[in-house]
Amino acid sequence: MENLLQDVRLALRSLRKSPGFTLVAVLALALGIGANSAVFSVVNGVLLVPPPFAAPDRLMDVSNDFARAGRKGLTSSVAEYQDAARLPVVFSSVAAYTDDSVTLTGVDTPQSLVMVEATASFLPTLGVAPMLGRNFAEAEETQGNDRVVVLTHQTWRAHFSEDPNVLGRTLQLNGEPYTVIGVLPRGVAFPAGSQLYKPFAPSAELASEDKRDTRFLEVMARLKPGVTLEAARKDLERVSQQLAQEHPKYAQGQRTIALKSLEDEVVGEVRGTLWLLLGAVGFVLLVACGSVANLLLARAAAREREVSIRAALGANRARLVAQFLTESLLLSLMGGALGLLVALWGTDVLLAFVGDALPRAAEVRLDARSLLFTSGVSLLSGLVFGLVPALQASRADLNAAMREGSRGTAGVRSGKLRSGLVVGQVAFALVLLVGAGLFGRSLLALLSVDPGFRPEGVLTARLTLPENRYATTETQGAFQRELLGRLQALPGVESAGLTNLLPLGRSVTFGFDIDGRTKGPDEVWPAVQLRTVSPDYLSTLGMRLREGRLLEATDVPGAAWAVVINKTFADAYWPQGNALGQRLKLRYPKAEWATVVGIVEDAREWALDKPVVPMAYYSLPQLGGSHLALAVRTKAGAPEALRASIAAELRQVDADVPLFGVAPLTRLVDESIGARRLSALLMGLFGGTALLLAALGLAGVIGYSVAQRTRELGIRMALGAARSDVLWLVLRQGLGLAGLGVVLGLGLSLGLAHLLRSLLYGVAAYDAWTFAGVAVLLGGVALMATWLPARRATRVDPIISLRAE
Repeated sequence: MENLLQDVRLALRSLRKSPGFTLVAVLALALGIGANSAVFSVVNGVLLVPPPFAAPDRLMDVSNDFARAGRKGLTSSVAEYQDAARLPVVFSSVAAYTDDSVTLTGVDTPQSLVMVEATASFLPTLGVAPMLGRNFAEAEETQGNDRVVVLTHQTWRAHFSEDPNVLGRTLQLNGEPYTVIGVLPRGVAFPAGSQLYKPFAPSAELASEDKRDTRFLEVMARLKPGVTLEAARKDLERVSQQLAQEHPKYAQGQRTIALKSLEDEVVGEVRGTLWLLLGAVGFVLLVACGSVANLLLARAAAREREVSIRAALGANRARLVAQFLTESLLLSLMGGALGLLVALWGTDVLLAFVGDALPRAAEVRLDARSLLFTSGVSLLSGLVFGLVPALQASRADLNAAMREGSRGTAGVRSGKLRSGLVVGQVAFALVLLVGAGLFGRSLLALLSVDPGFRPEGVLTARLTLPENRYATTETQGAFQRELLGRLQALPGVESAGLTNLLPLGRSVTFGFDIDGRTKGPDEVWPAVQLRTVSPDYLSTLGMRLREGRLLEATDVPGAAWAVVINKTFADAYWPQGNALGQRLKLRYPKAEWATVVGIVEDAREWALDKPVVPMAYYSLPQLGGSHLALAVRTKAGAPEALRASIAAELRQVDADVPLFGVAPLTRLVDESIGARRLSALLMGLFGGTALLLAALGLAGVIGYSVAQRTRELGIRMALGAARSDVLWLVLRQGLGLAGLGVVLGLGLSLGLAHLLRSLLYGVAAYDAWTFAGVAVLLGGVALMATWLPARRATRVDPIISLRAE
């Protein structure tokens, strides 16, 4: 212990004497450790922290695949859920749910809440029990008996101040009274963002066989103990074949029941990206460690006489190594402490940047595991960058040190080590830059995609009508007409429209029939995505009419139903171009035969990076709906300026209808690619940081080499070497190291590109332009990093240099 305290005191004294070295080393480490901790906190919260469910690895997501139609992961109808609950033998329980927004009234200001309609088996399947009260009963899964709710802990705290007497309280939701029967434990909210739960009570029509392909339910199941995923999938193959025989009308032979873990369903799309980013930021830390190791090697060369004298006075090699490692560990701990602040700031920035694109974002925090990771990374970094310099510096040779004077021998011995470190830094920097280039080009390709609408100048919002007062299409239509009339009269408003779903959000699909056409035995009609829109909605978004007309004010209840379809729908079912005038009918309650009156150009209603699917735009006044989204296009200026005016007009129409989710349409577009933008930004930052550190390392190695070779360079110039010869000699050394790093980095980048294939859009993983551009960039930076020490070498005065010797 006494030796340790002595080493610490000596290390602190030595670092204090070299404030410049200490500051540079600590900052480099803080950047690397802080970035690693921030990214690990995200990985930990999203991927590593288990959800608060019993045996979450046994929870499965059940969906529908129609491989021949190119559709996978579709939701289920009520009848399909009932099949999944009764036919498989591998499930211990099965549950269905769908989320919706409801309006809470009876409070000072009406509020919109996210409510999940779930079967009574929902919480038992999750393995969760209310901390207060009870779960739904099966008898409450019928209309009229379903006016009960279970609150999440967050809702209980926000609206009832954690009142233990909340059970039995009545909430006014969509104008109907609901009784609170339970409160969930802290942290339980599935799907993410849910605020309360009610029993799922479908109508008899919705549960009928005729609505078998009306799919809107998410289905999950819990595997029986001992049942493997492979065994479950084999059992579901049996079920699919049985259903094909029972229901040939719905092309069940083309449908397979897909099964994957619920965790994969929630975080599967970001898992690969997050692990990749964690690996990339680990490369940044390695480059930072290489920079600090280079500094320590140069520092060790300068301290060779000190070390040799200490050795001559009796210090053995183990004591010398311990002393140098103590300095390294102190540097890493200081870097880790500062890095923790970087991580705190960086984690907040990451979450703010990615928005709602990151699943389980609420679980991301600097918890005990993150702190342990930071501490471990700090100590490991100290060993990684400190061990080799410590071993090198401890090789004391007193005679050689005294004979060679102040130049010492460590500089000669450490030259190859320092050069090797620089080669590694350049290689890692190139790998990161290739990743950044591929992600950047992928993002640019995505940004260049034509969404099929003009998001600029459009303000969006959502609202929910109380069902007790807006139960019919007539009452809903009256509300829509009055609200849109008021909004279109506002100064600065060009047009306004309503829809059930805004672009780049959720998808709602339904089966359909075409008048006068029947499916062939091997023919599959994929479900069509439905949008209900007011007459001016499509023009408000700037969607382009291809043929026919858009929906008009005359498309109201009582008139013949009209529908506008997109080009993909028309080309798929009427390739001869005769779609106008055809009739189709959704397999949806209250739907009637509708005539195709127009065809619009394709719009990316689902996602920018996914193929366009068949879309049908029905008249909102005819089909009805209480869950609405608003789009208002302004004539000029920022659309956010209309927020207060829109809210005021809505209060004039109905003060009990809250306005929520107010955002420019451009923000929705940005958020839809938030994860890709974050990946490109982080890889760019990581690559740029690694490039800077590698350039500094290369400049330091060449500068140190020039200082060590002053006598040699002076003799060369005294014997007639031109300054250009000396310049090229030094440049060749630096460019040679950079060239080795580029070759090594290109080899490593081929492996990285293979991992990136599934994460890219619109660019090949082995894109030659990206690889070549990064190599040229690194070569240019290496040239600039080598140029300054090379220029200093040409200014060596041969006479002064030789006289100094």
